[in-house]
Amino acid sequence: MADRAAWIGEQELPGFRGGIDARVSLRTDAGPGLHGAWWPRSTDLAVELPELVAALARRGVHVTRFTYPFATWHAVPRKLAVGDRLVRVGGFATGDPQLVRLTCAPDDLHLELLVVPPGTEALFSARAMRMASVPGVALSARTVLAAAGSHPALRTGEIPVQTAG
Repeated sequence: MADRAAWIGEQELPGFRGGIDARVSLRTDAGPGLHGAWWPRSTDLAVELPELVAALARRGVHVTRFTYPFATWHAVPRKLAVGDRLVRVGGFATGDPQLVRLTCAPDDLHLELLVVPPGTEALFSARAMRMASVPGVALSARTVLAAAGSHPALRTGEIPVQTAG
């Protein structure tokens, strides 16, 4: 079994991009509120989740459980092997559709990540990811997304244009 491949039993997950770094930001503290943000490339958890888990493991965060809103993502099996780690996967029908929750070893640390929707403009996404990972700031997903879109450069039609004459 390849270290970077994701496997369920003996079957490799289709579409796993083999180690492409996930776009994720994390806070340096574990206080209340959001603990960072994730900007996946699609809503296909079979592809995105192994990459997120692998990227977090390279940062020393070992995910043991991942929960997600059913309405936002394509379903995956309840147990997912990523490299040599087994991650339990579950979903929820209520709650914020812009959040995913992680449980991490060894102390059952619980993290909440804002999910920046796939296909979101890069500047907006970068701002949201940075804002969600500021240590000591407990913001909601809705607040971060609203604030990320409030930057003047993201407002079309408000940038002055110099004309000749």
